[in-house]
Amino acid sequence: MAFHQSHQWHYRRRGSDDVTVTYDATGYAAGVYTGTLCIESNDPVTAEITVPVTMTVSEVGVDVGPNAALSGLPGEIVTYSVAITNTGVSTDTFDLSLAGSTWITELSVTDITLMAGETSSFDVTVEVPAGAWAGDWDAVTVMATSQTDNGISDWAELTTTAEAVYGFDWSADTTGHTGAAGETVTYTISLTNTGNMTDTFNIALAGHSWTTTSSHNSMMLAPGESADFTVSVTIDAGAAHPDTDTTTLTVTSDADGSATNDVALTTAVEEVIVPANPVIYLPIVMRP
Repeated sequence: MAFHQSHQWHYRRRGSDDVTVTYDATGYAAGVYTGTLCIESNDPVTAEITVPVTMTVSEVGVDVGPNAALSGLPGEIVTYSVAITNTGVSTDTFDLSLAGSTWITELSVTDITLMAGETSSFDVTVEVPAGAWAGDWDAVTVMATSQTDNGISDWAELTTTAEAVYGFDWSADTTGHTGAAGETVTYTISLTNTGNMTDTFNIALAGHSWTTTSSHNSMMLAPGESADFTVSVTIDAGAAHPDTDTTTLTVTSDADGSATNDVALTTAVEEVIVPANPVIYLPIVMRP
């Protein structure tokens, strides 16, 4: 360990002063280094005084991780618990930072102090965007940097994926129609995919006696897409007021059978009103 510096003090009588010795540890391996501070004087008895000095170079190190991957529903906050270990030989404080994320990502703390060999943890939260499609993902790099030596750091990568959501919304122009015997009436239904991935919706009719058909057996819709289909009911030719017929229309997600709903469509024979006392009008014929 090299130290080269000189300074002079002049005292007529008794006096004192502080001496500061600064070492540059750049390039030194971890360990304890010793040196000698030499003080020379014009004292004929003790012309030189030596003072031992030491420099301790600490090994700095940090370990963060491991890499992790989680998933969450759109709008949900996903929480990671990240481990950090001080692999150095002395107490150190590590600055924490995030990089690379496009989704809202936050740290529970911005720095953490650890003794040598100590392990702790901190949280990283990631908010899955409400409008994320199934399979969308975002990665963030979590970095810890030593305050003792900012050239020493470690990092972990956290990857968050949006989970699939299945659902639909629908509306019918009406759930009840009337018509004459032998007539065909039509219901128009609007169907919207409220999920976050393309889905096929199966359409089924049940419970009817009159001839009833759907324009579609299934419909494939992208997220947010809407489309119409129709249900046609042909009233029996022999039906008469107040006869009715009900069909149960069921729509079910092909990807998730629990996403299902049904509605009853009721068709009735309309009432034909005949005057109680019919009046017959005859032409008047005038003879000359």
